[in-house]
Amino acid sequence: MPPVPRGGATVVAATWAVAGAVHLWIALGAAAAAAAPGFALAAVAFVGAAALIVEPRPELLVAAAVTGVIGVGAFAIPLILPLLGIGDPVADPVSPWGIGGFLVDGLTVRLAAFTLRRARASRPSPPAGRNPGTPQR
Repeated sequence: MPPVPRGGATVVAATWAVAGAVHLWIALGAAAAAAAPGFALAAVAFVGAAALIVEPRPELLVAAAVTGVIGVGAFAIPLILPLLGIGDPVADPVSPWGIGGFLVDGLTVRLAAFTLRRARASRPSPPAGRNPGTPQR
């Protein structure tokens, strides 16, 4: 696995922790059934952000991106389903916490993907002119 740039991992960890804090804040004010995913996303975000700061690894960046996509879905699906006639409308579709959480989760996904791309691009390339498995002449 290629090494992960320390600066990129720190920025991803910070946005992931902020996303976790937003999920926690929303879950604290939600009903019991709706709060469970929020608490789970917050716990994963806090543990993952701490692990990413301690030892930046590509697997943790992938986990940040996947958790961010789930978080984006957690904010978007309750808004989209009532438009399709499934379920009841959301009480406050323009909640600042919901919009902020949607944006921070999306930013976490984007930054994790960008950092993974930078890590892959910084990997040393094989010597020019021959394949690594080809014996020298």
